[in-house]
Amino acid sequence: MLTFHFVSDWYSNLPIRNKLLFWFVPLLVAMISSTGYYAYTTASDEILAKLSFEQDGIAKQAVDHLNSIVQDALDISDYVFLTPEIQALLANSDNKAYITNRNVVDSINRLMVTRPYFQFLTIYSSHFPTIQLNNKGLSSAIPFEEFRDKFQYDDILANPVIENWRVEVPNQGPVMFHGDSMNKLLLTKVLKNYTNMNPEGVLILGIDEKDIRTSYSPELGSTEIIVFRDDGTVLSDSHGQWVGQKMDQLPYFTSPNQRPDTIDAAMDSSQWLFAHVQSPLTGWHVLVLQPRDTILKQLNRIKWITSLLVCLALLLGLIVSWSVAGVITRPMMRILASMKKFQKGDFDQHVPLTGKDEIGQLSNGYNTMVKRIKELVHDVYAFELRQHQAELKILQSQINPHFLYNTLNTIAWSAEKNKDTQVAEMIYSLSNIFKISLSEGNDVIPLEKELLLAEHYLFLQKMRFPDKLVYEFDIAPELSHFKMPKLLIQPLVENAVVHGIEPLTDDIGHIHIGAYLRVEGQIVEIEIMDNGVGIAPDDYDRILEKFASQNLSAHTGENFALMNIMNRLRLFYGEQADLDIQSKLGSGTRIKLTLPYRKE
Repeated sequence: MLTFHFVSDWYSNLPIRNKLLFWFVPLLVAMISSTGYYAYTTASDEILAKLSFEQDGIAKQAVDHLNSIVQDALDISDYVFLTPEIQALLANSDNKAYITNRNVVDSINRLMVTRPYFQFLTIYSSHFPTIQLNNKGLSSAIPFEEFRDKFQYDDILANPVIENWRVEVPNQGPVMFHGDSMNKLLLTKVLKNYTNMNPEGVLILGIDEKDIRTSYSPELGSTEIIVFRDDGTVLSDSHGQWVGQKMDQLPYFTSPNQRPDTIDAAMDSSQWLFAHVQSPLTGWHVLVLQPRDTILKQLNRIKWITSLLVCLALLLGLIVSWSVAGVITRPMMRILASMKKFQKGDFDQHVPLTGKDEIGQLSNGYNTMVKRIKELVHDVYAFELRQHQAELKILQSQINPHFLYNTLNTIAWSAEKNKDTQVAEMIYSLSNIFKISLSEGNDVIPLEKELLLAEHYLFLQKMRFPDKLVYEFDIAPELSHFKMPKLLIQPLVENAVVHGIEPLTDDIGHIHIGAYLRVEGQIVEIEIMDNGVGIAPDDYDRILEKFASQNLSAHTGENFALMNIMNRLRLFYGEQADLDIQSKLGSGTRIKLTLPYRKE
């Protein structure tokens, strides 16, 4: 609610020209911005849909390439497995038999040459020396005994799997080729003797991962392709940076420990555009992805054109609305300038009429008002000034007890001489009341003297009502030297005693006088509270009505003290001071004076 009032006040205080700008320019900018935003989002959605379709095609094409390579590898392994010469070697325990079967080696070698992406073929068996064929001839496979130790040859034979694909990454475990730093994809196939179906050897067909990458991943710019198994092991990727790692190590997912079956839900779609396809032949997964910010860079032209149009519209709107508003507000500015001069006392102001529209009528009314005020000011201003000055002197001199002060001192001295101490104290208190009231002719006295005046008065009333009146003071120490007009507090205390406490029949009257520094040291609050009979509702309403009407000129009759004090506050402090009354019949009265704090 406070924010709403603040905005409302801020808008109300804006000049008319600024109000026109406030409505016209944002409306124009909003229309152009929404149009540009719609064009941008439509174009981006179209491009993303097209690229998504293309990515799906790339993923399916990659699966086809991989299926072709895998099928070739399976065909070669089946061919070798079914070759009678290989079966003969597997069934023969004479290692020298290998020398007599050179023909089969040559036939397999010719088969390998026709598939250049197959780097090597190696057959390990305890029945014959290792057979190894290498298309590139850069390195040779490890010996059988080393293979048997590092790759658990016996376990492979004991738990044969028809085909098993794995990835070999240098420096990440045992390798089959010493000195070869290339990543490889290996097909391991157990060779069985088909006469008794006992596993007798292992065929390993090796493919250079880089050659596989070239087959399915041509130059695609920022598009990346990742191939991985069901267990999450990356077999290949378009840049060769993730080979051998697990999927949960890749920075493309919103949470770790991802499995292939949860990829679609785990991908951060706000940053990546992706397509996911699984091969029905191998079970391998192909993930094609591309960063969205790279894709949307081509839309920057629309973004810049939209921003430029918004800026141009804003500039044009400012110029047009400023010019149009100037036509409307220029005559009003002339009236406003004339009013400011009129406020400074120039009563010869006159605004030329600009027409018969609303502004022209306003100018005519203003000129008439200035003329009438000019006629009245000479009759009223001087009279009011003299009247206020006279009222101030009359109010400040209403109590002039100088002769009583001297006389009371004489009487008190006589009472003390006659050893009537109580009478002497009462006379001294009354004498001090008159002394403080005089204050050597000063109209402004410290707060501590004003309170001392009230205390002397209350002391006299206490002597009058010893069992009926209790009073207390609560004064902030830093306010003891605060200066204020005299005779502001004592009349209010007197009202509390006379009109609040005296009518009480059974209860003990209590008066509390307090003075406090409020609002970060800017305001002095003085309060007089009593538990008396309170003010009747009709009288209370009349007092508030008189305060609200600002008609405080009457200083006789009922409520004399309140009207006197309120008038003196207005004359001395202006609008900076206030007098607040709160009262309930039968519950007492609270009067609060609010004064500006002045150190001097």
